[in-house]
Amino acid sequence: MLSLAACGTSDYSLTEADAYGTWRAGSDLPTTLELAEDGTFQATAWPRDVGCGGSPPRTAVELRGADAVDFSGTWEEGSGGALNEITLATDPDSPCGTTWIYAGFRSEDSVLYTCMLLDVHVDEATAANWFILYKGEPESTPDSSRCFNYN
Repeated sequence: MLSLAACGTSDYSLTEADAYGTWRAGSDLPTTLELAEDGTFQATAWPRDVGCGGSPPRTAVELRGADAVDFSGTWEEGSGGALNEITLATDPDSPCGTTWIYAGFRSEDSVLYTCMLLDVHVDEATAANWFILYKGEPESTPDSSRCFNYN
């Protein structure tokens, strides 16, 4: 689940069409998420401990070399408003181990991204405590406030 705090200039007025394409993980992780216009998705090298029922570590760096799975399914964009949401519905035979994965998405300074909080309370989180996917090229080192800004 995605949680946000603080303030800034993030843009949540995104549409489903803004989500189409390839999303790549930051923090030098090999994960990709392909969101197709036909409502299907393909996740590759997805860390089992991020939304797939495992036990997430405290930092994204700890995900390097961790158990990862490839899976697919369908996706849809949520209701929008204060928080755009992408919902991934995994195929019934998915190795992910869960049926649904939810993530908010937004744009800041022309960078489209989504943040998933790892195993730390949001009030204690730093940039290192988020699994971040970027549409297009990822940031190896996330902006220190990337997951904390909202508008």
